[in-house]
Amino acid sequence: MTISHDDRQILQAARRIQSRERKERRSKVKAQNTKPTRGREIDRGFLAFLRRQPCAVAHMGGCEGPVQAAHIRFSDVRSGSVNPGMGRKNHDRYTNPLCENHHLNDQHKRNERAFWFAAGIDPYANAKRLYALYRTPQSEGSEK
Repeated sequence: MTISHDDRQILQAARRIQSRERKERRSKVKAQNTKPTRGREIDRGFLAFLRRQPCAVAHMGGCEGPVQAAHIRFSDVRSGSVNPGMGRKNHDRYTNPLCENHHLNDQHKRNERAFWFAAGIDPYANAKRLYALYRTPQSEGSEK
């Protein structure tokens, strides 16, 4: 069976329309699958910087696993940070480096305020110091 030139052009136009519709559907699905930030400030560069730092509570011993960015989850009036609520993370600037063991087994599985008190660290002050260090432009020849 031979297809005429006009029929071939119609089929090609139909394929282009179908392809465009598939792309539009895919982009809509991708847009729906993104997590809402709900106003949370996200700084992926800072989180990557934190993962290269040593565990903030290494002096307590028991460090195991890679360093992770641990968001502070309790409110602190002095720092002006309010607990974002259950199931929600704080802004990325309120984050400290913790090894996997301290992050998952100590910070999240017990009273977080007591964990930081036992470590002898003000987590908000430490996070502020690290964020300032991250935001400071490095001059040539200087080391982090």
